[in-house]
Amino acid sequence: MHSVVEILSVGNELLLGNTVNTNAAWIASQVTSAGSEVGRMTTIGDNLGDISCALKESLRRHPDFLIITGGIGPTFDDMTLKGVAKGLGRRTRLNANAVRLIRSHYARRFKGRSLRLTKPRMKMARIPEGSVPLHNPVGTAPAVRLTLGRTQVFCLPGVPSEAKAIFLESILGRILTKARGRSYVERWLRISGLMESSLAPIIDRVMSHTPGIYIKSHPRGIENGRSHIELHFSTLAPSQSVGIQRVSKAVGEMKKELRARAVRVGRCTEAPWGASRVRSSV
Repeated sequence: MHSVVEILSVGNELLLGNTVNTNAAWIASQVTSAGSEVGRMTTIGDNLGDISCALKESLRRHPDFLIITGGIGPTFDDMTLKGVAKGLGRRTRLNANAVRLIRSHYARRFKGRSLRLTKPRMKMARIPEGSVPLHNPVGTAPAVRLTLGRTQVFCLPGVPSEAKAIFLESILGRILTKARGRSYVERWLRISGLMESSLAPIIDRVMSHTPGIYIKSHPRGIENGRSHIELHFSTLAPSQSVGIQRVSKAVGEMKKELRARAVRVGRCTEAPWGASRVRSSV
């Protein structure tokens, strides 16, 4: 049984198109590489009602983890923690440990200076009842963790450097533990000279012969009259060796099918950008 993670991104700037949601993509990549599955990504605005509803909808699906990014800062539109509390029927309260984390951050950042904790700064220390503040290695606002039944909920800042640092320090290890040794393995195969519509039945055939394999075609346009496609092979397996075996079998069968049709087949790579995402959970 694999673990499932949902990602909830909060921010009007994401819906307006002013900001690209790199947090969700990066977290999804980390989760997948850790041997878990991203079940859903949701993006909503800075709205108490929407945050509350999105939280309750996710909890009804009982994911193992719900990771929320954005909206935990000091400004008026940072309302994620209040929205989470609303969704749980709880209040936000000033948390002494959160205050300590904020003081510690300012002490490191402004050495030798006394910085007053104003109302906006103290706002970052008001967290939902029953939650725990988490160290932010990069920024000011502490992250927040709640355990709600089988679901662990994490609220992270929207600033990418902060979200990444907190994820790596406080969340990734939990996801790896929950994955219980499962591994995600992927390979990419580049082909040319075959239309995607002609490729579709071949994909179906290869997938049916290799249980646990998922093959996705990505058309890359037409050049010199020949269509170019990248094939993505992936599997979530009980171990890295099993995953590699599955993928290798599927890639081998695909190459055989394509070469029988005189399709030009490129080299198999671990990723289209030349970087590996194969990693075992521990």
